Amino acid sequence: MDNRMENCITCKYKSQLFEKLSEEQLKEISSSKKTVFVSKGDMICREGESITSFVYLVQGLIKLHKMDRFGRDQIVSIAKPLDFVGLLTLFSDKTYKYSITALQDSTLCFVDIELMKKFVTINGAFALEVMKNISAVSDDIIKKTYAINSKNLRGRIALVLSDFADSIFGSYSFDLPISRKEIGELIDMTPENVIRILSEFRRDGLINLKGKSVEILNKSMLLKIRDLG
Repeated sequence: MDNRMENCITCKYKSQLFEKLSEEQLKEISSSKKTVFVSKGDMICREGESITSFVYLVQGLIKLHKMDRFGRDQIVSIAKPLDFVGLLTLFSDKTYKYSITALQDSTLCFVDIELMKKFVTINGAFALEVMKNISAVSDDIIKKTYAINSKNLRGRIALVLSDFADSIFGSYSFDLPISRKEIGELIDMTPENVIRILSEFRRDGLINLKGKSVEILNKSMLLKIRDLG
C-alpha cells in the first residue's frame, strides 16, 4: 500500500470534497476507512446489496451497471480516479440499484456511510460540497444520456472515443478498458454495430486500431462526427 494513502490528512489522492473536513474529522475517517485492492473483472458491489459505505475510487476504472427488464446488462456510467462511486444513491436508498465491477485493477477506499452522514449534519461546508458533487454527477449523466439518445451510431462511437481520450486518459492513444460488447451496453448498440463502425473509422483514417489499442489520428473529424452525428 502507498504510505501516502494511509493517512487521509496527507493523502495525495484526497479530493476537494475532503478538504472541507476538519483535521479531527479526517482522523476519524483514517482510523475507520478500509482501503481495498480489486482485480480487473472483480465485482465490488452487487445490485440489491445494502449500502454500508461511502466509496471513493483512488486508482483504476470501474463500471456501474444494471440489468434491464429483458435481462440485458446496461452500463450506467464509468468512474475514474478521484470519483465518488454511486453518489446519487448514497443518501436516498438503502440498497444499491446497480452493480459495480472493476474494469482495471483498482484501489478503493470504503468509509462508513453513517460517519459520512454525521459529517454532513454537523459540517455545513462539507454538506454543500457533497451537494455540488451530487449535482455535477446528475448533470453529467443527463448530458451523456441525452447526447447518446440524440446521435446516430457513428456519432455515439465518436462520443465514446473522444470521452475516453479527453475525460479518462487525457491522451489520443489509449487501451480501451471495455470490450466491444460493453461499448454497446454503454451506448445502446449491438456489438456487431460497434465492430462495424470502429472498422469504418479505421478504414477512413480516423483511428488506428489494434486489438484494444486505439490511436486517434484525426481528432477534428472525430469531433465533427460526434457533434453532428
